[in-house]
Parts: sequence; structure tokens; C-alpha cells
Amino acid sequence: MSILDWLEAIIKLGIPMSVLGWLMFNWLYGAGQLSREAGHKAIRQRLDELKKQHKTNKSKHGNYLYKQWLFFGGGFYGLAVLWTLLVIEIREVIGFIFNFDLAALLANGIVGLFVNLVVSQLGNVVAAFMWFGYWPDGGGSSVIIWVGIAYTGYLLGIHLAREGESMHSLADLKSRIRLRRQGTNDKEAE
Repeated sequence: MSILDWLEAIIKLGIPMSVLGWLMFNWLYGAGQLSREAGHKAIRQRLDELKKQHKTNKSKHGNYLYKQWLFFGGGFYGLAVLWTLLVIEIREVIGFIFNFDLAALLANGIVGLFVNLVVSQLGNVVAAFMWFGYWPDGGGSSVIIWVGIAYTGYLLGIHLAREGESMHSLADLKSRIRLRRQGTNDKEAE
């Protein structure tokens, strides 16, 4: 495996897993769902409790990405599935937009269109659950390296969320930006 394969894995999977890991755990820490002092075992136990709560609570309110992450199992695997599904869906939407052909869409009728849509969506979810086989190109890339880089990114995201200050909402981010533009430090504003 060449250095370019390592860089590809870092860019396509490592960095996004860090960002998504930071985002998910930043929300959990900011909402008081997790203690910043909790160890990995306590975090794992708390995630299990949150998954159980998610299964019983079918509320339509709340953070969509967070709910999807818990739906896919939470933790590292759930985040990898979520990221892979996002990539697959975005690629398909872009492909649909640039290759739009109404006649081909309706060639099998409206019912055929919906059946194809459901089958395609199911295929995307299955591909996302098999994320560790989706990412390596097969040109000598090692699945172990891709999984290792993804897990390292995930752990880095958790660490950054634990060590940083929480931004629980877009309003928090806007207020911090406004304070920094005014030359005021966050600590002084509190």
C-alpha cells in the first residue's frame, strides 16, 4: 500500500470520521448526556442507554444526524455507516441531477419508478452497512488500514469533543464568532 493510498484513506474516511465524531460527541457533552470525565467504558454504557431510549422514543423532534447515528447502532460502526450512506446518497443525487432523463424515469410507469427507488435505497443501506468493503478500491488497498484510519479518526473526534468547549447549537457558534469579531474572549463574556 503506497503513501497515496494512506492519504486517500485519511481524506475519504479518517478526517470525516473525526469531524462527525466531534460533532456527535460535542452534542452529547453539550446537552449533558455524557460527562467529559467519563472513560471509554462509561461512554459505551451511556451510548447503549441512549440507543435504548431512542428505540422507545419515536419523537419527530431533535437532531436528524444524531437520530440516524443511533439508528445505525451509535458508536464507531454507526458513525461509519452514517458517513458511508451520506456519501452514497449525495453521489446518487448529483448523478440524478446531471443525468436527468424524464422519459427513462417513467419508462416503466409510476409504480416501476417507486419500486426502483425503494430497491435502490435498500441497496444503498446495505452498501453502507458494508462500509469497510465500500471504501477500499480493491487495487491492493488493505481493509485493515481503512478500518484503522477510520477508528483513529473516530477516537480523535471524541478526544477533541471532550477537550473542547461545547457548541450545542448554531446560535452558540454565531455568538462565539460575534464575540471574537468584537475582540472579546469567551471567558470574559461569561
